[in-house]
Amino acid sequence: MRVFKLAKSWPTLNMLIKIIGNSVGALGNLTLVLAIIVFIFAVVGMQLFGKNYKDCVCKISSDCELPRWHMNDFFHSFLIVFRVLCGEWIETMWDCMEVAGQAMCLIVFMMVMVIGNLV
Repeated sequence: MRVFKLAKSWPTLNMLIKIIGNSVGALGNLTLVLAIIVFIFAVVGMQLFGKNYKDCVCKISSDCELPRWHMNDFFHSFLIVFRVLCGEWIETMWDCMEVAGQAMCLIVFMMVMVIGNLV
């Protein structure tokens, strides 16, 4: 509360708080668009690659168990898309290429990188 009292007496801080307050509304719309894009790519990844992770798991795991990062269900597919958007995508793309084929994984992962980072 003291910050707002200080902002009234300090014009520069008052202007900064108004700018931040006006920007919060636009961030809500942007967050909604990003969530929809992540949802769409998670469903696409799950539909295209989910079965392949179960069938070809021995190619990427010596004990033939699903790895930590897979697209077998929606939750893990959502986490992979989020991980790709954070920039940690190389290992998951390699695993996807091993189980599902190089061309399709490369196309999907590059689309997630480009479209997700543009939003």
